[in-house]
Amino acid sequence: MRRTVLIVGLAVAIGMMTSNVAFARRHSRGRRGGGGFGGTAASAAMMGYAAMLRAQGMANLQNSQAAINWEKAKTAEIQNRLLWTETYFKMRKVNHDMRLADRGPPISHVEVMKLAHDAVVPPLDDTQLHSATGIITYPQALRDPLYNGLRDDVDAFFARRSATHGSVDFNDLQQVETILDLLHAELLSNLPKYSAGEYGHAATFIEQLKNEATKPVR
Repeated sequence: MRRTVLIVGLAVAIGMMTSNVAFARRHSRGRRGGGGFGGTAASAAMMGYAAMLRAQGMANLQNSQAAINWEKAKTAEIQNRLLWTETYFKMRKVNHDMRLADRGPPISHVEVMKLAHDAVVPPLDDTQLHSATGIITYPQALRDPLYNGLRDDVDAFFARRSATHGSVDFNDLQQVETILDLLHAELLSNLPKYSAGEYGHAATFIEQLKNEATKPVR
């Protein structure tokens, strides 16, 4: 009888221990996320810290993305300004080139001479070459003291021409034409001293004297 009671008591004790172990395992699984709601203060703090770290990481990522976007926008703005400036100066150059093309190339000294030579040369009137005396009234550019000697030779020829009523020797005619060519050459060598109008007037006057030298006195 005593042995039977001992065996029953031992069985009850083993059953309670087994039940407690099973309950403890189920409770432990609940704490680890297996469906329960239990937990310690330490585990809750760790979970809060982990959430804070995730939030901070997200904020850093967003701030970094915003900084990258700002840099891209700034770079695009600078590039747009550079493109605008480059386009502006290119258009200015094109406009300048078009204006030069419309104007045509600047006239050269040789072209000035050709224009003066090819122009229709009207005869000199009495205020420029007096028919009775042969006195010549030169334009301002040809009154330069640089041409005194050549002017004296031209004056002497036209004085003889007036005195003989246009009867001049062929050699004299060739000589005065040579002198007038020399006068033109001297004038051209001093071209920077004169305006285009002054030079053109003087060059035309020399051509008119050449034409008058071959004509009879009026």
